[in-house]
Amino acid sequence: MRKVLLLGLALLFATASAFAQGRVVTGTVTSGEDGLPIPGASVIVKGTTIGTATDLDGRFSLNVPQENNTLVFSFVGTVTQEANIGNRSQINVVLQPDTRSLEEVIVTGYGTQPKREVTGAVSSVKGELIENLPLQSFDRALQGRAAGVQVRSNNGLPGGAVNIRIRGVGSVTAGNEPLFIVDGVQLNNEANSSFTQNNPLAFLNPNDIESMEILKDAASAAIYGSQAANGVVIITTKKGKQGKARFEFNAFGGSTEPMKFLDVLGGDEWYGMRRDALIRGGDGIARARALSNMGRLPGNWQSLSDAELDAIGLALPTYDWQRELMGTGRLQNYELNVSGGDDKTQFFVSGSYNYQESSFRPVDFERGTFRTSLTHKANERLTLETNINLATVGQNVPFAIAGAFLGNPAFSASAVLPHNPIRNEDGTFNEAIAGVLGQNVALVNEFNSGFTRRNTVVGNAIATYKIADNITFRSLFGLDYSLLTEERYRDPRTPDGAGVRGRATAANDWRTRFITTQTVNWNKTFNNVHNVSALAGFEYVTETREGLNGEAIGFPTFQFRYIDSGAEPVFVGGFWTGYKRQGVFASANYDYKQKYLFTATARYDGSSRFGANTQYGIFPSVRAGWNIAMEDFLKDSEAITELKLRASWGRTGNDQIGNFAARGLYGAPTGANYAGNPGIRPTSLANLDLGWETNETVNLGIDFGFLGNRVTGAIDVFDRRTKDLLLNQPILWTNGFGSIANNVGELMNRGIEFEVSTVNIDRGGFQWRTSFNFTYVRNEIVSLYDDLDFLPANPGIAVGQSVGNPPFPGAQAPGSWFAAEYAGVNPATGRPMWFDINRNRTYLPLAADRVYFGSNLAPYFGGFNNTFTYKGFELTAFFTYEYGAIVSDGQYNFLRENGTRLTLNALREVNDRAWTQPGDMTDIPRTYVTAAGNANEVRSQGRNFGTASLLKADFIRLAQLTVGYTFNPTLVRNLGLTRARVFAQGLNLWTYDMYPGYDPEFAGDNTGQLPLTRNYTIGVQLGF
Repeated sequence: MRKVLLLGLALLFATASAFAQGRVVTGTVTSGEDGLPIPGASVIVKGTTIGTATDLDGRFSLNVPQENNTLVFSFVGTVTQEANIGNRSQINVVLQPDTRSLEEVIVTGYGTQPKREVTGAVSSVKGELIENLPLQSFDRALQGRAAGVQVRSNNGLPGGAVNIRIRGVGSVTAGNEPLFIVDGVQLNNEANSSFTQNNPLAFLNPNDIESMEILKDAASAAIYGSQAANGVVIITTKKGKQGKARFEFNAFGGSTEPMKFLDVLGGDEWYGMRRDALIRGGDGIARARALSNMGRLPGNWQSLSDAELDAIGLALPTYDWQRELMGTGRLQNYELNVSGGDDKTQFFVSGSYNYQESSFRPVDFERGTFRTSLTHKANERLTLETNINLATVGQNVPFAIAGAFLGNPAFSASAVLPHNPIRNEDGTFNEAIAGVLGQNVALVNEFNSGFTRRNTVVGNAIATYKIADNITFRSLFGLDYSLLTEERYRDPRTPDGAGVRGRATAANDWRTRFITTQTVNWNKTFNNVHNVSALAGFEYVTETREGLNGEAIGFPTFQFRYIDSGAEPVFVGGFWTGYKRQGVFASANYDYKQKYLFTATARYDGSSRFGANTQYGIFPSVRAGWNIAMEDFLKDSEAITELKLRASWGRTGNDQIGNFAARGLYGAPTGANYAGNPGIRPTSLANLDLGWETNETVNLGIDFGFLGNRVTGAIDVFDRRTKDLLLNQPILWTNGFGSIANNVGELMNRGIEFEVSTVNIDRGGFQWRTSFNFTYVRNEIVSLYDDLDFLPANPGIAVGQSVGNPPFPGAQAPGSWFAAEYAGVNPATGRPMWFDINRNRTYLPLAADRVYFGSNLAPYFGGFNNTFTYKGFELTAFFTYEYGAIVSDGQYNFLRENGTRLTLNALREVNDRAWTQPGDMTDIPRTYVTAAGNANEVRSQGRNFGTASLLKADFIRLAQLTVGYTFNPTLVRNLGLTRARVFAQGLNLWTYDMYPGYDPEFAGDNTGQLPLTRNYTIGVQLGF
């Protein structure tokens, strides 16, 4: 009996003990955003303090008391979720992102801020928005993504230069490029290539970018002082995160094709047009002369009748030179990255390969990159970090970047007379090309060659030491290094190389930029309502650039193409240049309950580019904000979830001029030698008072969010004044020079920006999101030197007019169009007319009749994006637009001559619109050529004079269309994958415009510039 009693008691205690211990529940926590495990997620028994955290694989194991039946799962930035245990011992939970509570962090000057505390004009572009775009540089991907940021490709060269303007054009002769910063390293974005456009920003794989912040107002950018006059673009690359190693593979491939072929005349049509032009000019042998122009005049032409000559001309064939020289190209991209780490060390390593051909072969772009980011927490106070980017970029170069060169296919393809065969019957190139373009451009581009390679290293080493709980010291050392090697060969089988038996040119260009930034951060909260922080720092930048170049002629055979094989050296050259910049800066922030926000910054900067008396400048700023949505009367509002007023003033500087513009230099140019002895002479005048070109900006803004942030956006108005413009001011020739660099004049950019994002539909798994931005900028010169109304050397630079958009870094602003206004065609005679100063029509306008007629700077621009998602499917349609630019398209101007001045081809729409008989109402004059070859009417200007050929460059473009599908993570997990996505994408698929040339988007005069291409790609993204 005793044994039975003891056994019963033992069973009772065992049951009680088991009840007290509860049961073990296991499972995994994954992200609803990408299906990946979430390490560090909190798992708590509801109503208790019993809990645990998930491991690196998102797994957990928890002993749950029997009396409790609910677990609470939570993680930063996700919606907290509860799960009923019931009879289960395993629970898998998917946490969805909490878009409302997740506080977006914005990278600003030398730090970060929660978005709700930002008081300046800052736009953010997340890396996911530009993911997998077949673009070689991230600057091109910014087009239409942020209000106030205007982006244009200089041309269609893969990896070519990009024209970026933030809030207008802020200088006439100094640089207008923004400052680009990658992980704290300030970049030099000058191309420096002699033979092509080699964009130095193409070193970075755009898919390695986490986010891009654009500091647009001077108050936000003032902490960067002398480098920030034209805005700042801060690029933050992807970093490793705590968790097990995650691999991602990304690949896409496709093709490129020309967006447009110009509709030019056929061989028979050109003959008819030229014949009629000569007849109008009174040429008695018009038909014979037209055939002679085409190299098709038979030897017995004098015995042939007009009908027989016409039969020859109207039977001439047509060869499509554009489609021979412009065609489809390949593009492909492969990437692999791995990231992960533990609580002490996180890493991100990636490699990529990108290749794209242009529409003109053999022009292409090939890039390989390797990138690593490593962060290590050495102890509780010291954290070490390094980011290293290695890249090599190779490009087969075009015959010419731009220009009316006979061998330039972008110029000649549409202009060569179309009856010229491309090849002979035996397959060899036809070298008997009639017309002014007397070269076979297909032969020229087949035999000539050129190659450019840029090797780049951009990296940093960072140490962050926590001096106290609220004091942190950060030390950064950065490097931006590039080596540019170039070669070009003019084959002796081509006209450019035949006379010298081949010409080879080679060049090397080294550039090294070193930067160090030392900062101390302090922050303190008083009584839980007063938040104060401060930053102080020192920065030093030094850059050197040196190069060697040479040329040789006379090669034994065309197979020898390097400079050392040339029999006769033509020249050997070299150069060195450099500059230094240093500054100290400080910033202080204060907010009261995150409602009332105040920031003040100041920077004291010095640049070696300025005169000894004015090398240093101070750049202050102040900002203030009021978070109205956090006031008691709004903080619980469902209708207004965000409302913030912002105001700022700041001053920034611009030193983007020559490294020695302020110095009196001596040199040894041609003519300095005397009697066979080397000599030197002064080459520039010193100006010890040459100083900073400064930008002052006043900005007023409002950030808003309505209906639970289903509608968010911002509105900003700004007034940006550039003072002490860096201009070359004329001086008396008795000084030995015609001008001197000086600080004179003022320029204004005033405008408004608007951006809005909406969640239009979000129900039943279907979501439709829209984002739209719009910018208007009025650009105007306020004053010049000596009370001038315009610059004598360029009357387009005039007070009250737009300064225009410089086509490339270092170029002088072109100014507004200042020309006689075209009045159309006299319907009775077909002659072109212009308005005189009294608005009367005249055939011969005078200089005094000129008027200002807009500029190439578009005052209106923006972007419009729609994204539709349904379960795993997605559709993205992204549009860009510009309005208001007036341009001169050199390619169009040549073809608009309609065979009158030169024996070039002509556009069909121009020829069809041309005046032919009295009563015709048109803007194209009659086609008129005299026997002597004079294309102008008697006492009349030419048809392209004045504003006659100026064009509106307005356009709306479907810049990106993407269709994709992301597989359910549970379906691909059995394959060992955490993510699988497939997509198809098109770029530049459709353009609405009234533009007669290749493309309204270009910088420069568009003569012989390679146009943009239309791209098609399909791809796959895998995570494992």
